[in-house]
Amino acid sequence: MSRHRFLMILLLLVSLVLLLALSKSERQQALLFTEDEYPEDLDTLEEFIQSYYLLLDSDSYIKEYSFIHPEHNHLSNESPALTDFYRKLLELRAGKRKQVVIYQIGDSHIQSGFFSGTARSALQKYFGNAGRGLIFPHKLAKTNQPDDYQISSNSRFSRISKPPSLSGYTLEIARPATLRIKTNSFFQIDSKFDKIRVFADSEARFSDDSGLQMISHNNDPAGSSHLLKLAQRGAEAEVKLPGSMKQLYGFSLEREENGLLYHSMGINGAGFYTLAKEEQFFQQIGILKPDLIIISLGTNDAQGRYRDEVMKANLRLFMQNLINANSEAALLFTLPPDSYKNGKSNPAISSIEANIREYATEHDLAWWELRAVMGGSGSINSWRQYKMAARDLLHYTPKGYMLQGHLFYQSLIKGYKVYSESGDTR
Repeated sequence: MSRHRFLMILLLLVSLVLLLALSKSERQQALLFTEDEYPEDLDTLEEFIQSYYLLLDSDSYIKEYSFIHPEHNHLSNESPALTDFYRKLLELRAGKRKQVVIYQIGDSHIQSGFFSGTARSALQKYFGNAGRGLIFPHKLAKTNQPDDYQISSNSRFSRISKPPSLSGYTLEIARPATLRIKTNSFFQIDSKFDKIRVFADSEARFSDDSGLQMISHNNDPAGSSHLLKLAQRGAEAEVKLPGSMKQLYGFSLEREENGLLYHSMGINGAGFYTLAKEEQFFQQIGILKPDLIIISLGTNDAQGRYRDEVMKANLRLFMQNLINANSEAALLFTLPPDSYKNGKSNPAISSIEANIREYATEHDLAWWELRAVMGGSGSINSWRQYKMAARDLLHYTPKGYMLQGHLFYQSLIKGYKVYSESGDTR
C-alpha cells in the first residue's frame, strides 16, 4: 500500500470517529469531503464511510416513529442479485459512469408519486441528479397526478388504458397540440431540466418547428423516443406535438449532468394479474435501458376472491415477459404494504408475500419486506393513528407514502454500504 493511500485511509477513519462524537446538528455541517475534494480513484472504503454517514441521519429520522420495526429494514437475497447494480452506483460516484437508471412498476401506491419521489430525491442527493425522469399528463387523462410537476394544454385528449404504456397510460392525439410542462421543488431537490425525451407511437416525427432543438430520434416496434434540448436549463417548457403523432406515452425530464435517473409508473388498480400479458408494455420498458427494475405490485392481486394458484401463474407470466424484454436489468421486489379487506387484516397479503419470496429465491432475485418494516399484519392501524394511512385502510396518506419511500431508500443505502465495505468491485 502506498504511503499516500495509507494516510488517506487513516484520515478517513479518524474523521469517522470524530463524526460519531458530534451532535446531529454538528454532523449535518461536518461533511467528510466536499464534492470537489473527492479523489478521482474513489474507492470502496470511502464509500462505506460516506454511506455510513448517510445512515446516521437516516436512523435519527426513523426513530421519530415508534411503530416502525427498523430491524427488518433491509433487502433480502441481495447478493448476488444486486451486486452488478451496486457496482454501477459506485462507478457513478467515481465519475466512471455517466448515468444509472432505475424504473419502478406499481399500482395506486406508486401513481401518487409520494413513495417514488421521496426515494428519488434522497438517492439523487447522494448519487447525482440526472433529472426528474418519467412524467405523464395524468390530469389531461383525467386521473390523479404526482404533485411535483404540472402539464397543461388547451387541446382535448382521449385516454387509452389498454394496452398500458411505459408511463402506465396513453393519450390519443387527433391533431397537433402544445403541452406546457412545469416542475417545482416539492421534494426539495432541484427540478430544473434542459432535455425532454418524448415517448410516442412509432409513426411520430418531430420537425424543426417543434419549439425545441431535436437531438436524436430512435424508433422501436414498441414506440419511438425523441430527445429534445432546451436553449437553457429551466423549470418550464412548451412541447409542440406534431400531427404525425397519434399516441403519447409520456416524457422524461433530464439534465446534462452525470447522475441517477429514477423513473416510476403506477396504474390505479394494477396488479400482476392486469399486466402479466401486456407484452408491448414490457417491450417499451426496454426503451429506458434500466439498470434496476423495482416491482411494487400485489395489493390489488389480494383483493376480491383470491386464489393462490392464479396468483402464482400471473406472477410467473409477468416475470417471464419482463425478463425476456429486459434481460440486462437487475430486479428487486417490494412486497405489498399492510392492508385490510372486509373489515379485517387481509390474509391474502401473507400468501402473496410467500409466493414472491419463493419466486425470488428460486431465481436469485432480491426483495424488500415493507409490511414487516411497517410492523407486520395489522400495522396499518398504527399508521392510521399517526394519520399516515387512509380511512379505507388500504391506501396511505402522502406523509405515509413518503415515510415508506424513505424506508426503502434507507434499505437500498444499507445494501450499497455492505457492498462498499466488502471491496468486491468485480
